[in-house]
Amino acid sequence: MASLVLDLQREALNTDGSVSNLLRMAYVAARKLGISDFEKWTYAELNGYKDGTDIPDYRVLNGTVKVFNPYHGWQPLRFADPKWSDRLSNRPIPDSVGKLESMLSENGTPGEFMISFIPEVERRLMDAMSPPVLQPATAISRSSVQTIIDTARNTVLEWALKLEASGVLGENMTFSEDEKKRVPAPVSPASVSYHAQNQTVIHSMQQSQVQQATADSTQTFVQAPPDLAAVLTLMSELRKQLDTLTLSPDVRGEIEADIVTVEAQAKSPKPRFALIRETMHSMRSVVEQAAGSVAGAVLLAEFTRLLS
Repeated sequence: MASLVLDLQREALNTDGSVSNLLRMAYVAARKLGISDFEKWTYAELNGYKDGTDIPDYRVLNGTVKVFNPYHGWQPLRFADPKWSDRLSNRPIPDSVGKLESMLSENGTPGEFMISFIPEVERRLMDAMSPPVLQPATAISRSSVQTIIDTARNTVLEWALKLEASGVLGENMTFSEDEKKRVPAPVSPASVSYHAQNQTVIHSMQQSQVQQATADSTQTFVQAPPDLAAVLTLMSELRKQLDTLTLSPDVRGEIEADIVTVEAQAKSPKPRFALIRETMHSMRSVVEQAAGSVAGAVLLAEFTRLLS
């Protein structure tokens, strides 16, 4: 007679077979046996870890943070502070096994997959870059993704072998009451779970230098966004002190336009910090050249403080 447990073993040993199908069989067995932990795990592997929590260790992959350079393609992004590189390089993979198998089976796919950041993290990274602003992502190797699938296959195989050793076979897709009493402790695919997906919200990356790994790269700093309230106060004071600065009509017109730009961005619900900094750097240069009064010196000092 057919045995569900022996069928599980055969399916697990078939390296050409679908792990999604194997997990469906394991889900049926776990549910019939009343093994809730294993049933929950197989369900998550089949449908994805949708709530973003309790992602097993083997699904947290280490990659390389990169930015897309239109001239050189994806280039590594180097951080002076290792903690930011570590936080952004380790990425949990919540997708279903079926999706991962589909990704790996596509012909012509590159040797790595680019994992995007959640919009808030991506925006903060891009805002922190000096122009040109480049799209960041984490590159994960195909072999690392394959490891997730192999781990799932091996976990089911080990569980099926333990069931057989305990005399639990599930003939004709049915388990007797005696078999249910002999069920061994479930195999744990991961002793520790990674809680909350690493969609890191970056509140501050002060003076963390990053550089693209290319001969034509330019160096920039990923900084904490400026204090917007202080920026607005500085713009208001600068507008009041324009008459004390030695400015030509053209330069004064430019700096007045810059004030309007910075104020609009500072009041925006989604301020572009890179634009604010770039504009303020330009304004500081003007103030530095034109300042000849105490008020001008105070303005220059405030520009320096906010842009440091």
